[in-house]
Amino acid sequence: MKHIAITAAVVALSVSAAIAGEVPANIKAAVDNPNRADENRARDEDRKPGKVLSFFGVEEGMTVVDIASGGGYFTEVIAGVVGSDGDVRAQNRAGARFDERREALETQFAKFGNITIDVTEPGTPLPYEDDSVDMILLSLIIHHLHYTEESGEAMPESTAAIYADFRRALKPGGVFAIIEHKAPEGTSRAQSAAWHRISEDVMIADVTSAGFTLDASNDKIHKNADDDEQNTWFDTGLRGKTTRLVHRYKSPD
Repeated sequence: MKHIAITAAVVALSVSAAIAGEVPANIKAAVDNPNRADENRARDEDRKPGKVLSFFGVEEGMTVVDIASGGGYFTEVIAGVVGSDGDVRAQNRAGARFDERREALETQFAKFGNITIDVTEPGTPLPYEDDSVDMILLSLIIHHLHYTEESGEAMPESTAAIYADFRRALKPGGVFAIIEHKAPEGTSRAQSAAWHRISEDVMIADVTSAGFTLDASNDKIHKNADDDEQNTWFDTGLRGKTTRLVHRYKSPD
């Protein structure tokens, strides 16, 4: 119990430091790790991994799941932060697209020694035991989840099931960390989905309805005054430069 209390205090201090713009030395070292793929390192200026992971409270020894990890941008940095006592699970959806890149990813991740690639069929639970994960990261994915024509202005049932599975896998007090392209407050689900964005009010409503508590948010890390938040970013030259929501939720104790 004492160890848990100390860990919680360390994470709280890390999050407070991140809000103030500070990045701990171990996270800086993870960002600077030469084992990272050059393609990923080239995106650091836009993605600001040090500030983001400091804000989320990633710490040594954690088990972290990177949902739909793709090319492993955050997977690689997290691997350096959690260290040899930690575990990073690079989760991907089964299919031809992943099959084409799997061998290259296995080679890319082998340098880190603590990354496991997990592949799940669409609509199936994550392959993790109940209460076994410290943090789940969902980066730039929710804009695919918050709307369907059938659900209209309600959260899709399929998304509610995904969030419920996240809660199942997370330890009590575990972190659900989210990054997403921002749409203006009050934007309809249909419109924000067309822009490949989500409004903050909708995201909070959906995630908290699944039982998570909003623990902290940071509106400074990815704020861009040149983004009016009402555009399809990959058509307007804002790829990698959008204003983004950065939220930290906690699973109930």
